[in-house]
Amino acid sequence: MAFFNQYSYLITPVFVTVIVAFFLMRDGLSRRDVIAITSIIGAFVIAWFFIRPTPSNFTQDQIEAALKSGKPTLIEFQSEY
Repeated sequence: MAFFNQYSYLITPVFVTVIVAFFLMRDGLSRRDVIAITSIIGAFVIAWFFIRPTPSNFTQDQIEAALKSGKPTLIEFQSEY
């Protein structure tokens, strides 16, 4: 289960693309099928570029000051996948 948790965004597009391709190609491969599958793959790639985590711009001093300020602080750890 940990493998799926870490790589779910890589596994999901493959699974969705294979299922859609299976249903689209039941009657043979047409230009419309290729466009649909390419669009699905493109949508997942574009979404990944928009939602992927980026490096933080905070310095260690800023982080320590926020933690010691007495206010609640949320720390997020994100995987690239």
